[in-house]
Amino acid sequence: MTVKKTRKRFTADQRRSQIIRAGIKIFAKSNYRVARVVDIASEAGISDALIYKYFPSKKAVLLAIIDHISRKMIRLWDEDLEKEEDALTALRKIVRSYYSRMLQHPEELTVHFQAVSEIADADIADRLRLSYERIAVYHSKIMQKGIRQGTIRKDADVDTVAWALNGLGMFMNMTRLLSFKGTFREEFFDNILETLIDSVRS
Repeated sequence: MTVKKTRKRFTADQRRSQIIRAGIKIFAKSNYRVARVVDIASEAGISDALIYKYFPSKKAVLLAIIDHISRKMIRLWDEDLEKEEDALTALRKIVRSYYSRMLQHPEELTVHFQAVSEIADADIADRLRLSYERIAVYHSKIMQKGIRQGTIRKDADVDTVAWALNGLGMFMNMTRLLSFKGTFREEFFDNILETLIDSVRS
């Protein structure tokens, strides 16, 4: 008796996630400019026609990757902070978890900086702007909570510090990509983080 193998059926969200993961691998391996949709399809083990069913172009895959990276980071931060009440401890946790996760996902990091190099394209620039704004708003909300708790000064410029934390993240990324491992260790970034926190502490 022959047993028939049944192919796993993907939902639309699962298929999109599969294509995004394949896109990250392909773009990180070569780069966005030279990568082709057929390369992404090959990595995903599907036809390029199926990719076009979910994404109208290679650029659409890159835009989805940018969204995926920032949304995933915020989702992970939400999990980290689920039981964390203190706002200042929460700020420390998200920056430190960002640093450790960045080390674990170098492909995402590489693709994100490739996207930055494509900002002459208005669609890519807009998506990156939205991504950075999403993260800055997240930082700002934590500091607003700190104001309500009394751990952060009422007159603190939380938006400026939120963007400074965003900038710290970008700096951390760049030092990682350029392999400044000996010069910029985790303790170095901790010192910058504490300086930013001290600037708003009540």
